[in-house]
Amino acid sequence: MIDSLIQRARIAQATIDQASQERTDELVRAAAWAILEPSRNRELAEMAVRDTGIGNVDDKILKNHRKTLGLLRDLNGRKTAGVLRVDHDLGITEIGRPVGVVGAITPSTNPAATPANKAINALKARNAIILAPSPKGLGCCTKLVSYIQHELQKIGAHPDLVQCLPAPITKQSTQKLIESVDLVVATGSQSNIRNVYRCGTPAFGVGAGNVASIIDETDDLKAAAQKIIVSKTFDNATSCSSENSVVVLDAVYQDFIHEMNKQ
Repeated sequence: MIDSLIQRARIAQATIDQASQERTDELVRAAAWAILEPSRNRELAEMAVRDTGIGNVDDKILKNHRKTLGLLRDLNGRKTAGVLRVDHDLGITEIGRPVGVVGAITPSTNPAATPANKAINALKARNAIILAPSPKGLGCCTKLVSYIQHELQKIGAHPDLVQCLPAPITKQSTQKLIESVDLVVATGSQSNIRNVYRCGTPAFGVGAGNVASIIDETDDLKAAAQKIIVSKTFDNATSCSSENSVVVLDAVYQDFIHEMNKQ
């Protein structure tokens, strides 16, 4: 099954291997619209909370929207196709080329936003991608991929540029995937990330967040407390950027604790 998925991905990737920057950016916009379209965003948010029991719908909608828009902002104008840079002094010309087929492990905490962002990044570099979601996030990821494939077909692109592992999601199928692709990008538990780095395939991984905020005498204590509270409660603290600890200097400790209690 994995071999079949990868073969289909390679056939699809070959259709964009030499794509222009304009065509590449069109693929990115198509994938982004799959989750940005308001009715689909809400459907995916509701499915994510219902299937995983994690987070809340309103915040998931905001997260799906803002994370995707933020990524589009970061990628806007970035050149990934053809000649990227010429250094006349060194006589070096940098040329962007796809890596091929990407395998992506995604977590149950963000079963729509993270797969969408990984798919957009892969397409921006003219790669195909196969998503391996958490078992609880499979339904949401499968629905998202169906929307992405629909949008890709609307612009004449191969739908197999973005695929998802079918049910049931097992450790064995995920392991086979990461050992068979050209690059792995993974978001998940510490054990998952360690396993990815041992699989023999080039990999980028990120585990649980460990955010520490430092409060000192130069801070606006009211604003700092408000931002920490919002961060720690947004989508029930499922984001990696949600604070895990706050380090408060002695000079403002009592005042800051008072502000946190007040809010």
